[in-house]
Amino acid sequence: MKQYKLTAWPDLTPRFHTTAMRRVVSELSQRFVSVRDLARSCGASTRDIEELIAKLEKDGMLMARAMPQSVNQSSAWHQWWPVAAVRGMVREWR
Repeated sequence: MKQYKLTAWPDLTPRFHTTAMRRVVSELSQRFVSVRDLARSCGASTRDIEELIAKLEKDGMLMARAMPQSVNQSSAWHQWWPVAAVRGMVREWR
């Protein structure tokens, strides 16, 4: 999975003049973020975000990188000690 960040503020076409898409551009201007995270936080559809990403890539306005390994591991939160302690207590309670 990739993460993206803007290198310059884009001039959006009328198709992308919605509040949700402006939130997407704002998020992209602040940090590296994935399409899935943008869809969750901004309320835009994944398809619309992917179309905007494709347009911005074509215009040379995006940096892209692979998602860091620690963020990509879905089970990493299970190893965090507070979560592990609670999981242990629940197992003992059962």
